[in-house]
Amino acid sequence: MSSSVAKKAPAEALRPFITEYVFRKVEVPVVKAMPLRYISSIDFFLGEDFETTDYKTGELLPFSRCSIRGPRTFRKNAIRIEKDFVSFVIRFKPTGLYGLLGISAHLFRDEAIDGAAVSALFPEITERLMACEDIDSCIAVVEPYLLAMAKKASYTSAGVGQMVELVMASPAKASINVLQQQVCLSKRQLERNFVKEIGTTPKLYSRMLRFSKMLHHKMHNTDTKWSGLAYEFDYADQMHLIKDFQHFLGVTPGEFVAEDFAF
Repeated sequence: MSSSVAKKAPAEALRPFITEYVFRKVEVPVVKAMPLRYISSIDFFLGEDFETTDYKTGELLPFSRCSIRGPRTFRKNAIRIEKDFVSFVIRFKPTGLYGLLGISAHLFRDEAIDGAAVSALFPEITERLMACEDIDSCIAVVEPYLLAMAKKASYTSAGVGQMVELVMASPAKASINVLQQQVCLSKRQLERNFVKEIGTTPKLYSRMLRFSKMLHHKMHNTDTKWSGLAYEFDYADQMHLIKDFQHFLGVTPGEFVAEDFAF
C-alpha cells in the first residue's frame, strides 16, 4: 500500500476544541504544493525527514517534528517526500487552537511554528509519539495532555462563534456587513476578536470557505465547468473566480491540477 489515512474523533471533553485526529502514512515519493486552508492544526511528523521549500524563493525551510499551523491564506510552500512519511495531526475547530493554547491565532496565520517555541510540552509529546505505530496509540499519548490544557482553556467570545456559524450557513453572496449586524458585538470588536481567535478577518475567512467549498465540489464533480461553478458559488463573474484562484493557489482554473496539491 502506497498510502493510508485513519481518522478518529476526540474525547467528549475535547470536542469544543478539536474536530478530529488524522494519522497518515505515505510510502512513495511525493512532491506537493501546500494550498490554502481555513483550519488550524498541530502536526507531528513521526517518519523520515522531508523537505519543505518556499514557493516563491525556493528556499529550503527548517524541518520540525512538531508544527503548529494556523490558517494558510495563499500558496506558500511545497513539500518533497522521499519515503516513509508518517504524520499525526490534531485538526481544530475554528476557535479551538486559541481556546486550547490561549495564544492569539493570528500569530500562526500562514506559519508553521515549531512546537518547542510555544511550550516545553510539545517536545515531550513528540518524543513519546515517535514510538507510536497507529492512530489509537497516538491518541493515547496526546489526549491526557490535551485534557489538561482544556481545563485551563481560554475564554472565546460568543460573537466569534456565532459569526462562524452564520458564515458557514449563509450563501456565498451574503454580505459580511449584513451578517455582522446579527452578532452581539460591534463591527470593530468582532473583527478584533475574530483575528485573535481564528487568525483572519471575517471577510477573508468567508472568501476562503467559499473557495474551499467550490474546489471540493469540483474535485468530486470533475465534469462541472468553471463557468458553472462561478455561478453556483455566487462569484460576480468568471474573472472574479480566476482572481481567487491566483490569490489562493497561484494558478488559473485552466492550470489547476488537483494532484499537484496536498489537499
